[in-house]
This record gives sequence, C-alpha cells and structure tokens, in this order.
Amino acid sequence: MKNKWKILIVDDDLSILRSYQKYLESEGYTVFTADDGRAGYIAIEKERPDLVLLDINMPVKTGLELLEDLNRTFDKKDIPLVIMLTAYGDLNPAVKATSLGAYDFLSKPVPLEKLRSTVERALETLTLKERIAHFVEPDSTPFKDSIIGRDPLMVDIYKTIGTLRGNKATVLVTGESGTGKEMVARAIHENTVPDEPFIAINCAAVPENLIESELMGYVKGAFTGAAANRVGKLEAVKGGTLVLDEISEMPYEFQTKLLRVIQEKDFYPIGATEKKRFNGRIVALTNKNLKELAENGQFREDLFYRLNVISISVPPLRNHMNDLEMLILHFIKKANFTQNTSIQSITKEAVDYLRSHTWPGNIRELENTILKASIKAKDKILTRDSFSFLIPEKRDDSDPKTVVSVEDFTRPENLIPLRDVEKNYIEFVLRQTNWHKGKTAELLGITRPTLDKRIEEYGLRKDV
Repeated sequence: MKNKWKILIVDDDLSILRSYQKYLESEGYTVFTADDGRAGYIAIEKERPDLVLLDINMPVKTGLELLEDLNRTFDKKDIPLVIMLTAYGDLNPAVKATSLGAYDFLSKPVPLEKLRSTVERALETLTLKERIAHFVEPDSTPFKDSIIGRDPLMVDIYKTIGTLRGNKATVLVTGESGTGKEMVARAIHENTVPDEPFIAINCAAVPENLIESELMGYVKGAFTGAAANRVGKLEAVKGGTLVLDEISEMPYEFQTKLLRVIQEKDFYPIGATEKKRFNGRIVALTNKNLKELAENGQFREDLFYRLNVISISVPPLRNHMNDLEMLILHFIKKANFTQNTSIQSITKEAVDYLRSHTWPGNIRELENTILKASIKAKDKILTRDSFSFLIPEKRDDSDPKTVVSVEDFTRPENLIPLRDVEKNYIEFVLRQTNWHKGKTAELLGITRPTLDKRIEEYGLRKDV
C-alpha cells in the first residue's frame, strides 16, 4: 500500500511546498514539510522519512549542505532516498548532489505527473530486497581480474593450464572476439612463471616493416636511424610469457623467422652477428581458423603446427550461460573497485533480462554492459531498468509468432474486435518495458492516467 511510505518535502517556496504536499497526500502518502535545511535535518531525525524532496537553494542551510550533513552523521543505510529540486539549470549543484548520493535531480516547477512518476520509481527501489538475486559482499582486498566459470568447458581450460607448469610449450588460444583469450594468456603466465615478465603485442597493430625490430630488436647502426641498441620483445621477456595477439595478421614473410625462433630457441637482432637466446613461452591468440588459413596458403602451415603444441579453445559466452551470474557479480565488483561505484546487489529481473541476451560480443560485451549500468545507476541496486540502454536483439523473422503485419490483421479469418487489438497491443508493450508504466505510456502516446484506466478496464496483470 502506498500509505506506508513517508515523504518529507524541504523547500522555502511555500506555494510549491503546499502544492506538492497536497498532491502527494492525495496519492496516499504521509507527507511532512520543512521550509529550510536546518528544519529539514530535524524532521529527518524525528520522522525518519523514506524519501526527501530537497530544494537546493534555501536560506539558513542549503539542500547540498543538508545532504552533506546526512552523509557525515548518518550511517549510509539510514539515509533516506533524496530527490533534489532546483529552479536553476546549474550543472555544478547537480553533479555535487549526485556525488553525495542523491537519487534524482528535478528542475522546478516539476509537473505533478512527473513528480508522481519519479517518486514512484524512487520508492520502488525500497521494495526490491525481496527481489534481489545476489548481494555483492564487501571486500577490502584489492580486486584481481581472472578467468571465471564453473562450466565443464571452463574447467577443461583450467586443467590444461595446470599441465603447463614446468615446461615452455607454445600455446595457441582460439575463440571469438571478446571471449577472454587475453585473460587465459594471463592465467597461463600467473600459474607458471608469475615472477617473470609478461609482454603482449598485437600483431595487427604493428606496421609490417616494424614487426621484426619490435620482436627481435636491433643493434646500433643496423640501419639509418638506429642510433642505439634496442632490446626486442623476444629478449625483454626473459623467462616469462610473450603473447602474440591476432597472430593471423603477422606478415607472411616474418613467419619463417618466428618459426626458427620456436624451433631453435635463439635469434639474431637486426644487424647483430651474435645470437640471443629466447627463454620464454609464446602464447598465440587468434579469433580465426589458422588451420583453414594455412590450407589456403594465407598462413604458414609449419608455423601453425609449431604454435599448436597445446591448444585452448575459449567458448563463447552463449555456450556457458550457467556461468553468467558468477560473471555478473565479478564485473560488479570490478566496477566498484576500478570506477569507485558502490553497487551492492542485482535483482532477479535484471539477471533474467541479461540471460535473455545472446551476447554476440561475449565476455567483453557483458563487462562493458555491467560497467555502464553501474556508473549510471542512481542507487546501489541494479534493476531491469538499469539495462534499458541494452539494444533488444532482433527476433527471428521466420518465427510466425514474432511477425505482425497489416496483412495478418486484415485476413478475413484473423479479423478481431478493435477492443481486443488495443488490449493485446497494450499488454505487448507493457511486457517489452517490463511493466514500466511511464515508458509504456510514452511509447503508446497516451497519458499515464489513461494507461492506468486501460489496464484496469482490460484486467491486465503483470506475470509473477
């Protein structure tokens, strides 16, 4: 019931104060008021409201000063939700209010319908505890990124990595873009020679005429501009791990020299007369089928077999979706650590929505999605609405259930009453927005009261 919620309005404009109070009371809320920041603080201590509508510019104590007081003297869990109000379009107070934990920021005069929908959305977050899928446990230790998963496909990768300790066999890691091949390479290094250098080079990013000097180095005077000796990656890596990303893009002419390095474990820097020893391990990464490229003459077949001593295939996310929740929590923690976000939990509806996505960009796409949602979140819970920016995937046009056309409606056998068409369409849009009535009304081009009336008239109910 709405009347369980207590709202405090703090504003020195008495006309706005009374107008908002009267409107919200008519909506069933218990409303208290204060006309300056100091009185507002006293009211918060006494009444413990669930939500505060707080004006920024007030005499005696401003809204921002009150918000600072709350952050200084209250436990975070005891601070009510705060919606800031201002008659000025100044960016700086909005940024500061957000950094102090304000849930939202509205410019006065606020249309009553906008006020109502914002209040409803804010208070809805207080009912989310029973819908929480996972809580993020606080952790004071530094975050460490790593490959994540319990799926048998991932367990096989862990087992393979475990066999590499004590040897320097070359490893070929394959998989679609974004699957985490780089993380696998890092895991190989940390589980074999963690105290040695880890060096990665993207073969596609190095100009063809520089790949040799980049990897092998050169001596002073080897060519015009070689004013001093340069140590190449093959030498700099020492006994560590050299990662050759996008190995399929390595120039064909240089592949012969790389093959010799792998076979002989030595190389000549450009212009040198003495060999250098290669003591590291090469881990090659690719999202292409090297065997197929070799068969077509686009990659040296002998080099392919030298690289493919140990092979690891990293599965696309869609093939180990039972790891999704573990990955979500991992990336929430990463965002909290690297971007100073403070997400504490995620709802079941949000997890279900993320599960419905096929993730063509794999782990990288999921990480970026969680990061974006965490940064944009107005509170400490990720909900279904936190991922509204995620573009819905196209439905399969071959599925007749997903295809609706004018011809479908106008066939004689399919004619139905207009009332049923409206009911079905409203229900369809409600499902698409996860029953977000504000968004539904906007998409339908009707007012919120009209939508509420139609929902009641048609007896529409949200699936539980």
